[in-house]
Amino acid sequence: MDELPTLQELQSFITYSKMGNFTLAAQAANITQSAFSAQMKKLERLVGVKLIARSTRGSRLTAEGEKFLPEAEHIIETLERAIHSIRLANKLERPMLNVGILRSIGDVRMNAYVSYFQQANPNFSISIYDMEEEEMLLDLRENRIDIGTCYLPNNKDMSSYESIAIREDSVVYYAPRREIPGDKLLTCEELLDYTMVMYPPKYFMSHRLKSYFSEEGRQSLPQLVRLSNPYAMIDYCQRNDAGALISRHLLDTLGITEGFNALAKPLNLQVCFVYRNNNSKWDTMKTFMDYIVQKVGQ
Repeated sequence: MDELPTLQELQSFITYSKMGNFTLAAQAANITQSAFSAQMKKLERLVGVKLIARSTRGSRLTAEGEKFLPEAEHIIETLERAIHSIRLANKLERPMLNVGILRSIGDVRMNAYVSYFQQANPNFSISIYDMEEEEMLLDLRENRIDIGTCYLPNNKDMSSYESIAIREDSVVYYAPRREIPGDKLLTCEELLDYTMVMYPPKYFMSHRLKSYFSEEGRQSLPQLVRLSNPYAMIDYCQRNDAGALISRHLLDTLGITEGFNALAKPLNLQVCFVYRNNNSKWDTMKTFMDYIVQKVGQ
């Protein structure tokens, strides 16, 4: 049989694809640049085609390198999954999950579900991270988290991910210091009579709400206060003559039963689990996601 690439060579190739630079990739692999270059040259010799185009201006994956990359990732992920399954079966490690929750969702109820899950599955170790969409997708891609909880659909390329629906969030206008009849449906213009509290520009919800107003013919917004999470927004609206678009689910969870109105044009967002294909922790992930979806359904 012809000589095959080593796992280290495949992993180094994957590292290069992420860095796009030999110096940075060598640093990430914790080897010298000359040793890293030698690995890539050997890999190209064994594969039989040039995987990385090099020039005085830098380097990049060739078309053949782009085709080879998902195959290399699949090999590494398959091995990781096999080792993880064997170690779990022989109780050599605890099932461990890293879960990211979109900051805009502000899902305190998810925290309760995680607590119940850990009581029912004490052998599991779960870490929850509060993050925004760009960071979440990057951490999923780099395997720093196993599952993301976010709103879909969005304007990102999600072809590398799978999703499982959890629930639908209805967005309402929260302005407890405004005297508005509770049954009144508010139009876009009526929302903007007072200061509007919104998220920072880079946040998913900032883009979604901007789209909502533009769909209603509003190209610019009045005076804004931008805060980083829905809890701060709720607190600000309770202390000031201002309003914010907040998930009805979150208000219910916090025990807030008044001070908000439904929108004349509904804004509903689908909350989903998002994860990468072929994750080595799939069995552990599925146990967790199935439990949460069941709890939400109840």
